[in-house]
Amino acid sequence: MKHFLVFILLATLPCLSWAQKPEEFLGKWVGELTQNEGGFRQKYYCEMVIEKQGNQFVGTTYVSVEDLSAEMAFKGEFKGNTLIFKEDRIIRYSQLKDMVWCLKWGDLQLRKKGKTWFLEGKWNGQSVYGPCIPGKVLLQREVPRA
Repeated sequence: MKHFLVFILLATLPCLSWAQKPEEFLGKWVGELTQNEGGFRQKYYCEMVIEKQGNQFVGTTYVSVEDLSAEMAFKGEFKGNTLIFKEDRIIRYSQLKDMVWCLKWGDLQLRKKGKTWFLEGKWNGQSVYGPCIPGKVLLQREVPRA
C-alpha cells in the first residue's frame, strides 16, 4: 500500500507542476478570433486583458476587422489550466448597417510552446438576433516592454 501511494504521488507530480496559478493568466493576450463560414468575416484581430478584482477575474475583449471594432467586458473563472469566460456587455463599438456584434463565451486552454504561452479554444456567442456563428480563439501572452 505504501508503494502504491508513492507511485500515485510521483505520477501526479507532472500534472501538479503544469497547473497554473490563476494570477499567471493575468495581463494582455493578443492574437486572432476566427468565425466559421457564414459569419461577417472569418478572421478578426483579438485582444483579451485579464485582471483580478477582489476574488473575481474580469477583463475586456477587443475585436476588430478592417475599420470596425468592439470592446466587451467579461467575467471569468479558472479551473486548472482553463479560463472559462463569458462576456456580459458591449462597452463600445463601431459597425456597418445590418451588422451586429456577438457577446461571446468559451473555454480557453493554457499551453506553452517553447517560451511562449498561448490561450486557445472555441467560442460561442449571442447577438440581439439570436445565436452567433461560432469559431475559435488563439491568443499569445504579450510580453511587457520597457
